[in-house]
Amino acid sequence: MLEIHSKNDGFTVYDTEADEAVMRFSSRAEADELVASLQIRELHAKLQHWSMDAVPTVY
Repeated sequence: MLEIHSKNDGFTVYDTEADEAVMRFSSRAEADELVASLQIRELHAKLQHWSMDAVPTVY
């Protein structure tokens, strides 16, 4: 999971699963943009692997 930590010198995008900083930004908007784009890419990759055959026909 990605979090944005506020620091004196800017904002750091932090990966809590890897327990490490990913990238530092001077503005919160730039940090938010990175997090949003990474989340969109991750969901897009999941959708590419999704198949109608994987959905059960009976609920």
